[in-house]
Amino acid sequence: MTRAGTWRALAPTEKIHVAREAYIGYVVRATGRLDLDALAAAYAAVCRAYPQLSARLDAGDDGPFFAESDARPEVRTCDGDPERPLTGVELDQYRALSALNVVRDGDDASVCLLTHHSIADADHSIAVLADLWSCYTDAVQGTPFDLPRHPYPRSLEDLLAERGVRSAPPGSGRTPPPPASTGQPAAPAPRGPARHVVQHRMTAAQSTALAELGHRERVTINGLLAGVLLLVEAELRDLPVTELVYRFTVNLRSHLTPPVAPTEGTNVLGGVGFTATDDLRPDAVTIGRAIGERLRAGLADGSIQRSLLDLVSQPPPGAKPWDPRTAPAVVSMMNWGRVPPMRTPDDLRLTSFRSASSMRETSAMGGYVVNTFEDRIGIDLAWPEGDAELPRRLDRLRERLSELTLR
Repeated sequence: MTRAGTWRALAPTEKIHVAREAYIGYVVRATGRLDLDALAAAYAAVCRAYPQLSARLDAGDDGPFFAESDARPEVRTCDGDPERPLTGVELDQYRALSALNVVRDGDDASVCLLTHHSIADADHSIAVLADLWSCYTDAVQGTPFDLPRHPYPRSLEDLLAERGVRSAPPGSGRTPPPPASTGQPAAPAPRGPARHVVQHRMTAAQSTALAELGHRERVTINGLLAGVLLLVEAELRDLPVTELVYRFTVNLRSHLTPPVAPTEGTNVLGGVGFTATDDLRPDAVTIGRAIGERLRAGLADGSIQRSLLDLVSQPPPGAKPWDPRTAPAVVSMMNWGRVPPMRTPDDLRLTSFRSASSMRETSAMGGYVVNTFEDRIGIDLAWPEGDAELPRRLDRLRERLSELTLR
């Protein structure tokens, strides 16, 4: 490409987020004095350092590509309920692929960094968020700051290809993918039900108890949480746990050689599916251990590393088109891991961290997002607004976790 201001075409693993107009939000709750001028200066600094934040989509003959935006993204602020961090936000992927939205109520505020899923995954975006707050702190304290400039992040396809990882050959038994998006601007599809994220945040003592249980039983915290979620969903859906398909994502950065830096790639992820077998006791520890075994096996044989490549590959001739109505009972969880400490000035405190999202939905199915912030595990329940089962789901989750951490 020779067009001025053009960076590159989207790879297939990036294009899949275009039709959904998928923006993922990374939200901190702030208490104290929030200096909006300093926040704007910090956001401008990270946009200069990370060109993907000020990118936009454009449409070409061969599909969408990343291009330089005509204007830098700006901080948007409004008064409202900080529990609703997307209030007032306006998103258009053909204008900007990131946004910073502030919702204030007196000395309390939510600050939400939104990144389009085509430019960044969670590990990538959280690294940018940490830089944002570091720059904010320097701006408030009057300390000069200038982040190093980063190249435009690379696609998963490029990162895997240089490490010798390629998709499975046609006809090897992979699941046919959903239809790909062309990325061309079109009349928007109707939006599905709005999502309101509710978070159950475990106490520091409960989080420590869960880690100690995992250590004793030789099962990861991720596995224990997955076991709990499967048991909760089986109860609420009145299904045997063996009829649920558990889907989760894996951050591949540390599983590749050489490893990949947080902002080096756009979406450096793999996907895994797991179904409990009849011989597994319906217990969070037992299920969690089996999930860990599935994860280790998938990383060892390379199926997890190439899973997204397989997903976006064209199905073999004669394959039936993907039909979401025939999908099994799916439980999904994304674990964003431990959120790094974030610098703030003395007159501002960050008290919690959670997820948010804005996208065109293809279904009303909900899902879970997990993180650990300041040694406390947070479990986000992202379900359609007004879902009648959400209060019961939250209650059962609390009860199951309480029972598990008392073992």
